[in-house]
Amino acid sequence: MAKTHAETNQFTQASQSMGLKAPGLLTFLISFIVMMSVLFAKFFGAKIPFLNENTEFAGLLVAYVILSLGCLLRSL
Repeated sequence: MAKTHAETNQFTQASQSMGLKAPGLLTFLISFIVMMSVLFAKFFGAKIPFLNENTEFAGLLVAYVILSLGCLLRSL
């Protein structure tokens, strides 16, 4: 069944409003620093407060969530 012009126009407007953007420099740097600190603690034995072998996954998850929010939200 062929789409009408109104349906196509609605789809185009919805896809334009849901676009991703590049994260800001500060957001990227924060997520990168968190990720690198977890990796240094895991592979090089660095002692970082609040980060031990039980919280490494949570640290990586926090870094990814910060980066994802920076891509999805306009204000970050």
